[in-house]
Amino acid sequence: QPRSRGLGDVYKRQVKLLNFGVTWKHIQHKNLLSYVMDTSTFLKIELARIEKEKGYISNVRGYGTFLGFDVENKEIADNLQKWYFRSGINLLRCGLLTFGLRPALILGPK
Repeated sequence: QPRSRGLGDVYKRQVKLLNFGVTWKHIQHKNLLSYVMDTSTFLKIELARIEKEKGYISNVRGYGTFLGFDVENKEIADNLQKWYFRSGINLLRCGLLTFGLRPALILGPK
């Protein structure tokens, strides 16, 4: 039999909707979505440049706030992740040799 939803569940859903509404209004007010394509394009161009010049990353891909790339081996992946972490950048490991990058809406190319 289906679980009945108590007032606590209803309240939690309403709070989530209110939080989303406030967040969405802030994003619109600050025009943060305008940065997405600029930032994404800038990052993809720079990652492609690194791929061409350095050769330790490959298969740069993605669109908008979802970007990714691969590295040659586990040692490079471990070192790259440590370097980014020490630099204050959250680089997500999406597999043994694959990284995902989610640029924040507040970033812009500079």
